[in-house]
Amino acid sequence: MLRFLLLLVLMLLAAGSISAQEIAIVTCDVLPVVEVRVSGLKFLFLVDTAATSILNIKSFGTGETKTIPVTSWSGTADAKAKQITIGDLSLGDRHLHNLVLHSVDLSAIGRACGHQIDGVLGIDLLREFGAVVDLRDRNPRLRIDAEATQNRMKRLDERIVSCEGAFNRQDEAAISDCLDPDVVVFSEAGDFHGRGALMELFRQRFFSQHSRAQLFVTPSFYHIFGEAIWMEYEFRTNIGEKTAVSQGSALWSNADSEWRIAHLNLRTRPGDPVIVSNH
Repeated sequence: MLRFLLLLVLMLLAAGSISAQEIAIVTCDVLPVVEVRVSGLKFLFLVDTAATSILNIKSFGTGETKTIPVTSWSGTADAKAKQITIGDLSLGDRHLHNLVLHSVDLSAIGRACGHQIDGVLGIDLLREFGAVVDLRDRNPRLRIDAEATQNRMKRLDERIVSCEGAFNRQDEAAISDCLDPDVVVFSEAGDFHGRGALMELFRQRFFSQHSRAQLFVTPSFYHIFGEAIWMEYEFRTNIGEKTAVSQGSALWSNADSEWRIAHLNLRTRPGDPVIVSNH
């Protein structure tokens, strides 16, 4: 009986460690980095939720040479890269297998912090690992709870599609339910406080047009903070033969088991949204 109870305790402890882990984020100068393992060997990766994952060609130089587009804050440019197949990449005791990644020269990042950076752990692999960046205290860390994170992301993705559809069919009741009652909005049209003020803006700018406005939201990346998710996205609205394109960010909060926008910012790019002709 004692042996059974001991085994049960060990199983519960193991289950807890599998369902949730915490991995320390250290700094290279001021850059956040974590230790990962590639086929059992230790490497230091930069944590960057605004990037996709990539390897340093100084650390991973064997592979087929390709030309790939590389996007950064300054724009997109073609770069020579090696295509690398990673048999096993682990973060804590989570493992991803048979990944195909590209390696480019990341020497500039290493020079910035004084230590070689072997790769970038971007939003794509963070989501695969179910990892959340936790900066709430003086000991930043990655929290890995794959199932819970994936479920939250799935529900939010479904909610975004639902709210987009409500806007496109001008269903004011459904749109209103997508907004927190105290939502705060910063936009090129002004600042708005409260659900009613934002709905009035929608009526004036989009719902009073002869041609029905069609909204398309393309998320770029997410930060998860418990029951709140901050996301950046491209915001594209078609009205007749014109397309308005802007970028923004939104803070979604999960209240009453439903995701709603608590904060919306459409000022991430100076000036008015770009107007693109459909012709």
